[in-house]
Amino acid sequence: MLLETAVHSSGKSDIVERWFFRAMAITMLVIACAGFLPSIAMPSGRRAPLSLLAAAHGVVFFAWLGIFLAQAVLIADRRIHIHRRLGVAAAFVAAVMIPLGYVTCIAMVRRGFDLSGDLHAEPDPAPVVVFPLGDILFFTVFVAAALTFRRRPQIHKTMILFANIVLMPAPLAHLIGHVPALTKMPAPIILVPITLLIGAAVAREFIVARTVHRLTWATAAVMLLSGPLRAGVVGPSATWHVFVRWLAR
Repeated sequence: MLLETAVHSSGKSDIVERWFFRAMAITMLVIACAGFLPSIAMPSGRRAPLSLLAAAHGVVFFAWLGIFLAQAVLIADRRIHIHRRLGVAAAFVAAVMIPLGYVTCIAMVRRGFDLSGDLHAEPDPAPVVVFPLGDILFFTVFVAAALTFRRRPQIHKTMILFANIVLMPAPLAHLIGHVPALTKMPAPIILVPITLLIGAAVAREFIVARTVHRLTWATAAVMLLSGPLRAGVVGPSATWHVFVRWLAR
């Protein structure tokens, strides 16, 4: 009986490992498309045309998500050698993505508004950029941790997963700002899909490993708490406004 239970549990975890990351990658690509493509396909509501900088940032952003999906498929098919080679390309894309994201944020601060008109950043972009700038920092830390722990598969997978989840507030914010029905809802509505993604990451680790690593718990807690902290404390503060003005000089 115990052997049958163990075999059943192992089979269940194998199925989760095989399909979970693919499903998450596809979900994130759908979120990104839903958030960013409407203002490109229907430019009448835009504040300004798409700049070369914003376009480059978008291309690299989607390239990263595409690589994440490819890596998920490669691991599921046990094509480890190709996965590792593509990992080198992923590290390069991340290295380009981080400064591009930062420069794009600073460009919005200098303009005083976001190009799409979705974020409603005018007349004060400082409380808005507290989110993408913070997410860029989280992304950098998570990618660095994933590379550091690349020989420890479970930690590596979890850190890469969190690195991708932390990219989702940006397209979700654009989606909410673009859909009037969502715009009328309280701002914390964005926490619902983010919490579901983080919860899925924690649940996947428990199903596969029968436990959740302390690093995973800590990371999930920090991610969940950072949003309200940035929205209610950091973003509106005079210190943050001074700091953002200094960055945008």
